[in-house]
Amino acid sequence: MKSYRNEQWKLFEKENYNVEKEKIYISNYGRVKKEISEDEYKLVKIGQINNFETFSYPKLDSKRRNSAYVHRVVALLFLNKEEGQKFVIHINHNLKDNYYKNLKWVNQKELTAHQITNPKRIAKFGIKPGAKLTEAKVRVIKKKLLDPNRRTRLRIIASQFGITTTQLDRIKSGENWGEIEV
Repeated sequence: MKSYRNEQWKLFEKENYNVEKEKIYISNYGRVKKEISEDEYKLVKIGQINNFETFSYPKLDSKRRNSAYVHRVVALLFLNKEEGQKFVIHINHNLKDNYYKNLKWVNQKELTAHQITNPKRIAKFGIKPGAKLTEAKVRVIKKKLLDPNRRTRLRIIASQFGITTTQLDRIKSGENWGEIEV
């Protein structure tokens, strides 16, 4: 088994992990190997759960095996974790790239902000614009609504600006956008 350049291996440690039965090592490149004999190793077969790479390890008390996410274990072994950070993100959004420089510990707020820039999410949902109306558009609407010689129906004004007639009624009464004066 060849090592990558500057590849470091650390022993996998977990509470419920039976080290005597099988020694597993994790690299900073996200590769997983197990010790077959003294100085002889074999790469572990990587599985997938929700598109994340996983590997299995023997449980301490039973013959059963448990699984762990490769990116989380790499982050635990090779990255510093600050208080309040409990999520690991892939900086380049590639879930197969578990290199330690591509991983980062974040909190919930940072995770949400990172997911907004995810190319798969943008392709699926698109970029949602903010409010439909701006202050300038509201001024134009108010001028049209307050015009005594208005012949345009509310429904037509609403369709011009992509809003509902209910929204127009609220603008007219001052419930919405009441702070803007014409």
